[in-house]
Amino acid sequence: MTADALHARSGPHPLHAILLGFPIALFSANLVTDIAYLRTEEIQWTNFSAWLNAGGLVFGGLVLLWALASLLLGLSGPIRLRRLVYAGIVALMCVIGLINAFQHSRDGWSSVGTFGLLLSIVTVILALAAGVIAHTRLFSREVAR
Repeated sequence: MTADALHARSGPHPLHAILLGFPIALFSANLVTDIAYLRTEEIQWTNFSAWLNAGGLVFGGLVLLWALASLLLGLSGPIRLRRLVYAGIVALMCVIGLINAFQHSRDGWSSVGTFGLLLSIVTVILALAAGVIAHTRLFSREVAR
């Protein structure tokens, strides 16, 4: 059994899975605090959102480095498409998260608003998509047993 076949069956490395859990949780909590701010107009919620987004970006960057290393070290194999799609989604998650951080650095109501909420929703969707790809056989071909 090759390393690619083992990876396709067992999922990501445990440390990688732990690191991936942080952006999923932090970006999801960021979305919740954005909604809380839009409903209450309590300014502290925007601070929470900015902090959660920054934490998601830190761990998202670590996940992206791991995904790129996995993509570069696995130059051939049956799950190359999976690695490529996964790295692309994680990279897009980080870019949208960075734009969201710039949006949340604005002052008051304009820091969240419709655009900030939309960025938070897209970031959560991308983080969840990365989790699904990392923990399922999506985009991988079955290897001979």
